[in-house]
Amino acid sequence: MTSPPRRRGRPARLSRESILEAAQALLERDPHEPLTVARIAEEAGAVPAALYRHFESLDELLDGVLAQVLGTASLEPPARAGWPAQLRAWMTSLRAHLLRYPAVLPLIGRLGRTSPAWLDATSPLIAILERAGLRGAALARTHLWILETTMGLVMQEASLALPDQIGAARASLAEMSEAGRARLAPLVPHLAKLDGDAFFDFVVERTLAALPAHS
Repeated sequence: MTSPPRRRGRPARLSRESILEAAQALLERDPHEPLTVARIAEEAGAVPAALYRHFESLDELLDGVLAQVLGTASLEPPARAGWPAQLRAWMTSLRAHLLRYPAVLPLIGRLGRTSPAWLDATSPLIAILERAGLRGAALARTHLWILETTMGLVMQEASLALPDQIGAARASLAEMSEAGRARLAPLVPHLAKLDGDAFFDFVVERTLAALPAHS
């Protein structure tokens, strides 16, 4: 005797948590695909309008997604380490985490608004620089310098990996001006030996070396 087909259970109840978990699942599965409300809703088994019963605005929803992702990063510095080791760990962890979830990069700042989740996640950098002896204006500009430098490299790398950047530069040599080609061509073999990790380590070490001048 054939058993009757099993009835499918009711869809999971929609909640803030289930919506954020759906967004996280999308980022894990397709880290380079743009994160849209429509894709989050489909993953959560809902229509887009239903998401706004749990989030008052698009900003609140996207801030929640960013907080969800950044909450799994190890951005708090090792408590017993000196500030150089803390800064190295912070810069390296931030880069690794954002390159794992590149689709969240556009969520950090949009239409002139910076996500509070992002500001919270990057605030440990301030504490590290305070341990290095920085205060006031020196602290403010050094915090901005390191944050902007780190993020500039991450966003460029997320767009195009460093070996591909160098390969594209090599391919463009023939189309450069004679003067520009004469300057760049001798550097290309050296640049070709770098990968993203090696170059980022170089930037971290140069940053650490420069910090005493900013204290």
